[in-house]
Amino acid sequence: MDFSVDDTTAELAALVRDMGERLVTDDSLRELDARFGPGTESGGTDRDTARFHARYWEELVRAGVPAALAPESIGGAGLGVIGEALVLRELGRVVAPVPLSPAIRAAHLLEAAGQTDRATAVAEGREIAAVADGWSVSAPEVDWAPIADVIVRSSADGLHVTDGAAVTVERTVPVDYSCSGLVTGDPGDATALAAGALEFDALRRRVHLAAHQWGVIEAALERTAAYASTRHQFGRPIGTFQAVAARLADGSIDVDAVRLSTLRAAYELDACSGDPGPTAHAAVASAHFWACDAGHRLAHTAVHVHGGVGLDRSEPAHRYFLAAKADEFRLGGATRQLLDLGDVLATAGDPWEYSA
Repeated sequence: MDFSVDDTTAELAALVRDMGERLVTDDSLRELDARFGPGTESGGTDRDTARFHARYWEELVRAGVPAALAPESIGGAGLGVIGEALVLRELGRVVAPVPLSPAIRAAHLLEAAGQTDRATAVAEGREIAAVADGWSVSAPEVDWAPIADVIVRSSADGLHVTDGAAVTVERTVPVDYSCSGLVTGDPGDATALAAGALEFDALRRRVHLAAHQWGVIEAALERTAAYASTRHQFGRPIGTFQAVAARLADGSIDVDAVRLSTLRAAYELDACSGDPGPTAHAAVASAHFWACDAGHRLAHTAVHVHGGVGLDRSEPAHRYFLAAKADEFRLGGATRQLLDLGDVLATAGDPWEYSA
């Protein structure tokens, strides 16, 4: 399968990487930790105390990144889920706390529900969106809810759209100290969506998470390999010891597994024309398995090879550990993905038996 991308997608991903490497520095992340990080969990619920990289987000909006990934009907560039995955990977590489994934998802859902003006406002960054996945519990935990202007909530009867000021949000403390909160309040009336829209959004969310995990563990491996080449013990770099080198080599294989399975899942979603079947579901479950399983291994490899400094808050390595674990938890764990994949195989057979 050919995973090559067009020049527009490659240039957009390169732009996001360049801005991330310039703006999302270790110093800027330490400043965010001082707002809402270890030891400051009792911070307020406004935007000034959120672990939100406002400068990077403003630059992404100014460069038109969320708009480029919005539906084509409101000016998007038509880059598909593959384009979204490649951009989310870049956010993972610098563990950037910005609400790009919910902006993309909300823009597509709002447009599908006929709320074009609000979809455009979200895509252009004039409003920050949060997306609640289902409304089956009384107070769901929603990423980015504490700073959201609009909360989009999916349910069996359609799409609920609520102003952020119209609900109550109780700040929570995820393992990576990301911006999240429990949302209570009336979800409002539902707007019907086309068949398959919510199903497609659920799969898109999972690909976003897998792509973010790809970036996190890729950068964590690069940083760990660099550390192993400069940290000396017994008169030689620790990376020359067989046990360390073997773990790093295994990590390289894991990164490739996440990369290939995530791109395959994104490709299948783009190919299904908004109506995901067994092939798309199997591809997403496979990508999630690797993102959880490989993410777990690489997070621990990074800490173990770094030694004591791997969990020292003064060093950046701990952020990659926390980000990888948080992505693993949000994905639901490797076992959950194997169960999903097993359901597909049991009901539809091998969806790739005749694939190219």
